[in-house]
Amino acid sequence: MKNFYKILISFFLLLVLFYGLEKLYDFALRHNCNIKIAYIQKEKINAEILIHGPCEPLWMISPEKLDRITGLKSYNLALTHSDFADNYLHLYYYLKNNNAPKYLFFYVTPESMDLNYNTFNTYRFAPYLDNPTVDSVIKECDSNFYKWVRIPFMRYAFYNKNINFDAIQGMKHYFNNRKKPYYVNGYEPPFQVKWDNHLENFIQLYPHGYRFEWNNLREKYLCKLIELAKQNGIKVYLFESPVLKEALQYQPNREVMVNRIKAIATKYGIVFKQFDNMKIAESREYFMSTLNTNLKGSRIFTDSLGAFIKAEIGKANHPE
Repeated sequence: MKNFYKILISFFLLLVLFYGLEKLYDFALRHNCNIKIAYIQKEKINAEILIHGPCEPLWMISPEKLDRITGLKSYNLALTHSDFADNYLHLYYYLKNNNAPKYLFFYVTPESMDLNYNTFNTYRFAPYLDNPTVDSVIKECDSNFYKWVRIPFMRYAFYNKNINFDAIQGMKHYFNNRKKPYYVNGYEPPFQVKWDNHLENFIQLYPHGYRFEWNNLREKYLCKLIELAKQNGIKVYLFESPVLKEALQYQPNREVMVNRIKAIATKYGIVFKQFDNMKIAESREYFMSTLNTNLKGSRIFTDSLGAFIKAEIGKANHPE
């Protein structure tokens, strides 16, 4: 009986320890200003143009350059390897602390609709569990994780390797009173400028091409994101940046996927703008992979996007 009480007390102390550690991680991650979801809740960004999506717009669109062209303040909310549910929650938290932008430019491509590309990064939202919106999305997108989160610290132990460095960095930011992230406007310049053999590796895996699979959950959260933006009075544009043309032959059902994206845009009365006729799409000189432009290509694309936005603003201000 004595040993039983020792075990019981030890177990209780472990629970208290893990609960305390969980709260420490919550605090640290919320103070890491390099984490966008933490930064946008502390900083009043109040951009007029919001760029959003996965790594393509993250590495491609410079707000500094865009602002000079459009005359409006912009912010790049995009994140690496993010799917629509991930993007939806980031927009949700941006709007909780910031004025709604006038325009949202959201990146969509056939790969966006396929579960084999990008993902819902559950660990990004671990400090924000117990918010009904977050809980609902995580339960639907990562049910295996969600069933364990009531155990103290399990929300961090589950994806431990993705979180530890950010938690330590968050404590550093707190004690150093750091308020600004390394990339203040959200844009991260392309980390490489040379071709990465992405297409060659793809052809080896799929010599007859890859047929995209439309996923209904992806569609659902694309629609939820559009609806959230429209509810806040934001004018939404879906866009696809240039795709290296030589890669298109290995996407046999690309047009079918594109037409379904266009149908969603039509359903919501919004524009789906494809920058598919740009000269840079004809040469690897401007790309580091089939969808990601290098620094040279990114500068050219930002110019084109800025010109498009400026023309759209002009039409809105001077309707015929």
